[in-house]
Amino acid sequence: MDNSHRWNILSEMPRCMPDDRRGACQSRHQGGCIMGIETKGMSRRSFLGAGAVVAAGAAFAGLAGCSPSGETKGAEATSAAAAGETRDLGSASFELTADTKQADETKEVDIVVVGSGMGGFSAALTAIEEGAKSVVLLEKNNSLGGSTNMAECPAGARPFEYTEEEARAAAAGAQADSYGVSDPMLLYSMFRDAKENFSWLFDTHGVGWTKQGEAPAFYEGGNGKIAIEKLAAAAEKENGLEVLTETPATQLLLSDEYTVEGVRAKTKDGKYVDYKAKAVVLATGGMSTNKTLLAGYTSQDLDKTIGWGQGQDGDGHLMAEQTAHGRANHLTVDSLFNNVKDFSYDSALGVCVAMQPSNFWVNQDGLRFMNENISSTAVSGKVVETQGSVWSIVDADGIQKYAEVGCQRHYSGFADKLVGNAIDGLQDEVDKAVSGNDECFKADTIADLAKEIGVDADNLADEIEKYNTGTDAEWGKEAENMWPIATAPFYAFRISSGMLNTSGGIRINTNAQVVDDRYKPIAGLYAAGVCTSGWDGEVYGNGTCQANALFCGRTAAKHIVKNLL
Repeated sequence: MDNSHRWNILSEMPRCMPDDRRGACQSRHQGGCIMGIETKGMSRRSFLGAGAVVAAGAAFAGLAGCSPSGETKGAEATSAAAAGETRDLGSASFELTADTKQADETKEVDIVVVGSGMGGFSAALTAIEEGAKSVVLLEKNNSLGGSTNMAECPAGARPFEYTEEEARAAAAGAQADSYGVSDPMLLYSMFRDAKENFSWLFDTHGVGWTKQGEAPAFYEGGNGKIAIEKLAAAAEKENGLEVLTETPATQLLLSDEYTVEGVRAKTKDGKYVDYKAKAVVLATGGMSTNKTLLAGYTSQDLDKTIGWGQGQDGDGHLMAEQTAHGRANHLTVDSLFNNVKDFSYDSALGVCVAMQPSNFWVNQDGLRFMNENISSTAVSGKVVETQGSVWSIVDADGIQKYAEVGCQRHYSGFADKLVGNAIDGLQDEVDKAVSGNDECFKADTIADLAKEIGVDADNLADEIEKYNTGTDAEWGKEAENMWPIATAPFYAFRISSGMLNTSGGIRINTNAQVVDDRYKPIAGLYAAGVCTSGWDGEVYGNGTCQANALFCGRTAAKHIVKNLL
């Protein structure tokens, strides 16, 4: 394949490129293989050997197979499972059952969509609207929406309408922001189709959005819960669209490694149903809530991160690995803001102690290491990860000030409501944290606090003394953001990087078709949302999760109806 012209998209988009080649500039270095992830005798579910795929007889390609260059070679990859290796899948629902296992029931449908977030609902609804007669949407959890419920906005595609020239420029900018690891062809396609897709979301289905605080556009209510409610209500009205909760997809059904014929699901009562379908859309989210599995796909120090979202367990990645796609690409961790272990992503206390310019942070040595005024940005998560540990120190007056006057600022929908407003119950949240969270502490003296968190007491005392002068000669922090630390009791909260999601994963082209490492499509298999690769690098691109999920879901549905039904 001649890819010599492919980067020209940044200046001139080739208009005659065949559909099955669009997307072929996916960054190859995302596809590295992490060695040593396979373990014996510790798996909750073992990956069985070659031939275990139902009705396939094909090897489970690429579980740990690596070429010398570090790339998985699709169908050529050797499964470590075939040699008796196993690995712990954590909270994933994937189950590769032997081909002798018969389903309790078999059903025939047009399309199966796995996952009920923005990618899943946009695929399912669009498919029905485009003419599909029977669509089943499978959700493993007991509620709908997945991580879209906490998503704030689809601002990655703002202002929601682009000319072709503007779409090219936006793709170039987004690729630069990702330091070149994102796919400019996917980005261009997303921006180009933004007007139609967001009209479908906002106008056709009545999903609201609003400007809130400093941010450009948020979903109505500040997150995606209302959006999911409206899409779910629309789904209920559609004949031929069935939505099932507590029904995880456990594996793909294949005729060979390049042909998907459906999916196996597990019902609430433990029965297995084989859904024979013309196409399957994987909209399963990333891997950020399954650190056990994620550890084998990333070099990230996960002990310094907190996973956000719901049901991002890597199920789609594992199902794609049944096919010639091979092993999912190396995953990076998108950092967004910071937080404290066991705090919800929208915790008022978390916003106060981990995301404010008035924060006072020290590392494992009791030393300040940055100007905390960047603590509300995506970048700050990566800064936190450069230290052995990070502690946010605040005194009684600081907690009281947050409670009375609220936060100083925040660039997010869930926290903007805290800016300049009293925060009811904040002290109760503090008291609960220090009594039941092993990363939250309270002490009557700085020396005792240093002992509790294991940092050098002299260093901590010296840093606080310098800070309390109101002049930051070392890091240049503004005086108005230097709240004194002088009144007992004193509190310490260990800060971790907020892991919004994972980037990388399943390779797709601009039809949202899952492809092998040479971009040959896997017939009948599509993917949408953050389980796919090509969108972000190490640092989260604002709004890209929802924008790509909407684009991929609708694109997949249209391609399926046009070409397979």
